[in-house]
Amino acid sequence: MRLYSVGPLLWLQARKWIFMFFCLVTAVTGHAAVNEDVPLTASNVFADAPLDVLDMLRPSTRLDMLDYYAQADSILPAVNALGEVSRLEQVTPDYLKVSVTPVSTLEIKILDAGKRQIVMTLFTAGADGMAKDTEIRFFDSQLRPLDASKYIKTPRLGDFFNIKGSGISEAELIEKIPFAAVEYSIGPGETPLTATLTTLEVISQEDRDLLTPLFDQPLTSTWKGSFRFR
Repeated sequence: MRLYSVGPLLWLQARKWIFMFFCLVTAVTGHAAVNEDVPLTASNVFADAPLDVLDMLRPSTRLDMLDYYAQADSILPAVNALGEVSRLEQVTPDYLKVSVTPVSTLEIKILDAGKRQIVMTLFTAGADGMAKDTEIRFFDSQLRPLDASKYIKTPRLGDFFNIKGSGISEAELIEKIPFAAVEYSIGPGETPLTATLTTLEVISQEDRDLLTPLFDQPLTSTWKGSFRFR
């Protein structure tokens, strides 16, 4: 039996927390809408999301955070629904990143898709001893959910390694890493989407020593109507 720094129960609890919390952050109901008369920006999406979508931060708190960031060029620590501190880390017209809790962040990215714009959200959860993992979703300009498979082709586990000539097959790689936690991140402008496999942080030392030299990452993909990793 391999030894992990995070027990199976903690893994299950972490994954459940990621799923439940991200649904609260980004799951959009039919009545959610961004004002069509206002140019679509990451700030608009952050400010206008209804309470049942982003209930960790009240709309008034979000507006205070944005105003303080814009007027004072500084960061306003805001108390969220859990009594923890949330902070805006970066705000540009097409990108926003907020530290929601000490172990989670939300990124909002506006993407051009021909004659329309779409919204991508990246919710990442994880901390020391728990591999970071990201959930990616896409929405139209009215925050209606879109089929993510049309806009991103995520990498396979084998894409993160160069196993040619190593004597390790992809099947053996999957056996050593049965759960692939991947942290995705992006930024303003033409910043590519980056995918980083984080599972090596929590597998056995023996497997980590074996696989680390084969690491071929991070992987990146630029937006061309969709993200396609090799």
